[in-house]
Amino acid sequence: MAVVEAMRRGQVWRIPTVGRERTVLVVGADEVTALYGQALCVVVHEPGAFPESLVTVPLTDPVRGVVGVPDVAGFRQARFDHGKLLGRVDTDTMERVEIALRAILEL
Repeated sequence: MAVVEAMRRGQVWRIPTVGRERTVLVVGADEVTALYGQALCVVVHEPGAFPESLVTVPLTDPVRGVVGVPDVAGFRQARFDHGKLLGRVDTDTMERVEIALRAILEL
């Protein structure tokens, strides 16, 4: 029996979705994710997919891309069970994502 990695805030995953795979960054609180078995994520797009702005965050590690913060979605544990953990973003990057989330949600 395979051990499934827990979905954690700050992790970058490659997960299967309808019709294709997507790279996502988990942004939801770990406790809420564990309670509901669903992670709130932002999608990581190809580099250059969006112009640099308050609501986009470029990534270089663990993958190259751009976080399109307005592209927020919840994904169930089953998607992660068949996905691949690519790594974690650093603290500075996560702080930029948090700022972008506050901006789009007017918090």
